[in-house]
Amino acid sequence: MKPVIASFRGILLALNTAAHMSVLAVHAAFTRDDEDRLGFRYRRLWARRSTRLLGIQVVEQLGVDYSGTALYVSNHRTLTDPIVQAGYFDSYIIAKNDVGSIPIIGKGAEMTGIILVDRGQMSSRLAARTQTKELLATERSILVYAEGTTTTDRHTSAFKIGTFKAAVEAGVPVVPLAIEYRDKKDYWLEESMMKQMVNQIGQGKTYVKVRIGEPIHSDQPDELMTLTKQWIDKNLLEMQTDWSQVFD
Repeated sequence: MKPVIASFRGILLALNTAAHMSVLAVHAAFTRDDEDRLGFRYRRLWARRSTRLLGIQVVEQLGVDYSGTALYVSNHRTLTDPIVQAGYFDSYIIAKNDVGSIPIIGKGAEMTGIILVDRGQMSSRLAARTQTKELLATERSILVYAEGTTTTDRHTSAFKIGTFKAAVEAGVPVVPLAIEYRDKKDYWLEESMMKQMVNQIGQGKTYVKVRIGEPIHSDQPDELMTLTKQWIDKNLLEMQTDWSQVFD
């Protein structure tokens, strides 16, 4: 039954993506609106609708609406993290290269500010770091998953300091994010992305909490990284308490 439900939801996601891509392409051809702003506007609409189509219910969304340029830093649980989070703020997003291989969705990601990285290739990681610095320097926000991979622990694993150095160099704050799922099925437990999609969206609903913190300012990368990690870990524990079925 799981493959059937996952296939049905996957088809709905593909149709939703194709529809938004088509309207975005037409709109872009007949407007002088800023390309980034236009892409982000359609991505918010796409993300919120896609979240519902995939059976994902956001049961808590707390935080600030920061309008300035920032390095958004989040913990990372599973492949739906960026879909959920893209509905609440605008930024380029550093994502795994696997996303680009999904029919239609991969093209939609490319059109709306998703930067794909092959974490197994040093050249790809270096290119992403360079692009991150360039975007922050030109007042464009970035979302990164500073752990570098998904995790299943109560707390975050060690962060990569490179993006925090980029934030300091660009003179922008870090906006911390915490995302938590109620059920273990929603954690990335499978080896392949396709198996994970079937396991996650092929059964029942997905319940998730999202928090967005106040901007954190520092001219020291180490301090910026430490304060960000502390905020995320604290909020993960709060969201898990009396709710998580993973750590009960």
